[in-house]
Amino acid sequence: MPDGSDPPPDLVNEYVPSACPGGRAPHAWLEDGRSLFDAFGFEFTLLRLGGAGDSEGLEAAAARIGLPLTVTDIPGDDIRALYAADYALIRPDQTVAWRGDTIDDPAGLIDIVRGSFR
Repeated sequence: MPDGSDPPPDLVNEYVPSACPGGRAPHAWLEDGRSLFDAFGFEFTLLRLGGAGDSEGLEAAAARIGLPLTVTDIPGDDIRALYAADYALIRPDQTVAWRGDTIDDPAGLIDIVRGSFR
């Protein structure tokens, strides 16, 4: 789901970390020494970054249609800065599906990222 940001240049021999939707989720090391990717679920993962608040609406919208969703809290400012948002929704293939600071239309967001349009 586009957020208006420009993706980084697509260079053959250089990876530029960016959480721009549509690109691979940027890697980071967690405070406990694990890879951020190890915190992802096997299906969709919602990252609540830097102490982001409530995600009950999105969790309920996913549950209503049977979309498996793991919610992972990532404290601190470093990874929040890397993703440039309070929330990031990661697809099962570790691609950023969406990111934002608020979850205004949870059901609509779930529909768009799963390819079902109202």
